[in-house]
Amino acid sequence: MKRLAAILLAMVCAFSLAACGNQTPGLDEVEQAIESGSLTLEDAVDKGWVTQEWADTYVEQRSVPASSKTEAGAIGAFTTTTLSGEEFTRENMGGVTLFAFVDPNDPDAAAFYQALVNGYEGIKKNGAEILVCTKSEDGNELFEDAPFPVIRYNDSLKSATENHTGMIEGLPNTACWCVNTSFYSAWFSAVEAEELANSAASFADMQKEMTGESSDEGNAMAVMGSVCEKHRWSFWQLPL
Repeated sequence: MKRLAAILLAMVCAFSLAACGNQTPGLDEVEQAIESGSLTLEDAVDKGWVTQEWADTYVEQRSVPASSKTEAGAIGAFTTTTLSGEEFTRENMGGVTLFAFVDPNDPDAAAFYQALVNGYEGIKKNGAEILVCTKSEDGNELFEDAPFPVIRYNDSLKSATENHTGMIEGLPNTACWCVNTSFYSAWFSAVEAEELANSAASFADMQKEMTGESSDEGNAMAVMGSVCEKHRWSFWQLPL
């Protein structure tokens, strides 16, 4: 139901903006479309629907300090296993990890997974990792030759990520960048393989800022902003 409601909201926003034709939509309509994921800030500025000043203010008002965002997205301790039977815990996660949750029985799962595989080398070169969690006991032959760990969505992992159940279980295939074992980016339901390396580099820089190479928390927020501007994925923002 949550997934259906989110999709319907995005469709309503898209149809509403399309219906405007040559007319400029109201700020309320534009803001609702941005929040639903059917319109990017960049497109809104390019179309002249909002000013750059409005866009900057919008981002600033919704910016969350790095420390607060890390606490809000923290992943609890968990113990699960990989598909090959090895134990996997939170301590096995890297400092920067693209954590994907995939339903292998979903029609779009193969394309989603292949995009992760195609982008993996670029991610590794920039000091990050991919971790995939299968949400099903069936269909896991999809991950047979995975170059990265594929773990099971067991009760321990469900408990560790319970604050994010709506995103994990509400979409068949979804992913989020994790920094220091905390969900940190927006959740997205489509992956562009060619963009993953750049994203990995940006979040790796952010992780360095957060671990003490720079004490300026604003720098981490700036990096986060640059990631959002550069990569226009189809995503659903997790409410904080």
